[in-house]
Amino acid sequence: MDVVNVNTNALDVWGMLFYIIPFIILIFSKRINSQFKMLNLSVKVVDLLIPYMFLYIYILGSIYLGMNTIPYLVIIVSVVAIILATYYAFWTKTLEIYIFLRMWWRYIFLILLAIYIILGLWIGYRIFFV
Repeated sequence: MDVVNVNTNALDVWGMLFYIIPFIILIFSKRINSQFKMLNLSVKVVDLLIPYMFLYIYILGSIYLGMNTIPYLVIIVSVVAIILATYYAFWTKTLEIYIFLRMWWRYIFLILLAIYIILGLWIGYRIFFV
């Protein structure tokens, strides 16, 4: 069986380029959000980055870790939703779907951003120091 050699240098350069894109977008998020307000859209830049980070974490996990990371991400997202719904239902005694989904989406962004940064640092360490 032949082993296919992949040009890892090109893969690493493109990978790092796509890794930096969300940070560049976050730097200009105020300007982009003002454009959304001019169009009367209630979307924020953070809301649009979540699917990108979810997909890119999957791609990085597949390439560098050799495993599917989607089940782990789905478990994390589900546990956060259960904890948040429990908090709203039992401690605040109200569970408004709009507020719940908005808060849940923000927490998912923070968790995905943390995973994204940790995975990027780990891959950067593997690329440059190992």
